Amino acid sequence: MRDVSQLSYDNVGEGLMEAVPELRAAYEAECHQWGDEPPGPHVIFGDILNPYLVDLLGSDRQDAKLRQVFQFLERLANHEDVHMQELVAVTVCERLGDDPKILHRAHKYMGVRTRQFSDEVEVFWGRTAQRADDASGQSPHRKGGKRHEQ
Repeated sequence: MRDVSQLSYDNVGEGLMEAVPELRAAYEAECHQWGDEPPGPHVIFGDILNPYLVDLLGSDRQDAKLRQVFQFLERLANHEDVHMQELVAVTVCERLGDDPKILHRAHKYMGVRTRQFSDEVEVFWGRTAQRADDASGQSPHRKGGKRHEQ
C-alpha cells in the first residue's frame, strides 16, 4: 500500500483501490460511466466505498476487512490536506451516521481522528452519537450536548 505522503486528492481513488482491491471492478465501471472525465474522490467514496462499507458493517465476521478499510480512512483523516480529511468526515462519516446500528458498529473500528470526525458530524446534524466516554450506553449528545425535542 502506498505511503500516506504519496497520496494526494488527485490519486486517492487509486489509493483506495490499493487499500481495498475488492472495489476495483466497481471503480472501473464507475470510471467507464463517466467517460473522458473521471469521477471525483467524493463520488468514488460515496458511490463505491460507502455501499461496500455499509454492507460490511451490516454483516457478521468481516473484522479483517473492516479493519483494513478503517485503517485507510484513518490515514486520510490524519492527512495534512484538508480535502483528504473531508472525504472521511463529509462523505464517509455522514453516511455512516444515517443508520445508528451501522454507526455503532463502525465506532469499534474507527481510529481516533475518524471517530472525532464522526462525533462532530453527528453533533452538527443533531443526531445522537454514541460516545466512547458514556459508560451508560445512552446517547447524551444532540445539538450543543443537550437533548433537543423537535
